[in-house]
Amino acid sequence: MPGPEVRAPERLAVIGDASVDHFVRVPHIAGHDNKAIGQLVGIYGGGMSANVAAAAAVQRVPVELVTKTGVGPQTDAVYRELVSYGVELRRSVRDPERATWMCFVQLDPTGEKALVGADTGIKVPEVTEIHPGVFADADYVMPLADDLVWAAELAELATAAGCRTAIDLEPDAFEPEQEELRRLLGHTDVVFLNGAAAQKWAPDPLHAARAIHALGPLEVVVSSGAAGALHSDADGRVHRAQCTDPVQAVDTTGAGDALAGAFLGSRLGGADPAKSLQRAVAHATSCVLHIGSRTYLEHLPQNQPTIDVTTERAPA
Repeated sequence: MPGPEVRAPERLAVIGDASVDHFVRVPHIAGHDNKAIGQLVGIYGGGMSANVAAAAAVQRVPVELVTKTGVGPQTDAVYRELVSYGVELRRSVRDPERATWMCFVQLDPTGEKALVGADTGIKVPEVTEIHPGVFADADYVMPLADDLVWAAELAELATAAGCRTAIDLEPDAFEPEQEELRRLLGHTDVVFLNGAAAQKWAPDPLHAARAIHALGPLEVVVSSGAAGALHSDADGRVHRAQCTDPVQAVDTTGAGDALAGAFLGSRLGGADPAKSLQRAVAHATSCVLHIGSRTYLEHLPQNQPTIDVTTERAPA
């Protein structure tokens, strides 16, 4: 007798940024009219979109990253690293006249960060620079949501091509009443946000998720740092996941990207929301144990943290 049908993994296209990040360990985070003299501890590939793409690709699903960078040895190293994790870059754009987007990250003794991005004039591709085949080939599209108008246009193109859409809402990038945000959410299936972004919707993460569901998205994932994360669907099912192992963070950079990428990659590979959330929190926890937003991927699957998952129904 034939065995059960195995569904082929769906394809993810991530459209956004890839950066070169410089990490400095400091005794304290420098504030206004203040300085902190520290030690350079590494230069690594970063960028929210690149981080998501790598975390999804190691789940053995096909992932394409469409970004715009400069050229040079450091950028070449970033491309090689992403390809080593299974990320396709064939339709990314490289501008020989500009430097790649970069960030400078201060890390205090607790592993908390202060990040400064250096705008080099290029960060994401123009809509006209994105090959139409990106949408034709994808099942899911995840645009960077820093620019809501740009992201909404891509979400509309994705919807027209029959794709589903995911976004990660950063707290500094939106206000809940913005027309552009509501336009974007109307074409979005999965929303990721951290605790600070959730607070803009409601005091409680679950109520924030329900407010976002009301605008169209079917799934919402709220990350809460050491407190773990929750997944909510539009039907009222709620999963909560938290690491039960003691964790000493050394760098929180990219933890939310690791969570989003691992969740999407797991879901596109066929896992259910509870298993996907468990894997996502495991990736985010592993991420904070290493300097650099993707270096933790070199250490998988060893030393996987223990993640507990519970399921409940949202109150009516």
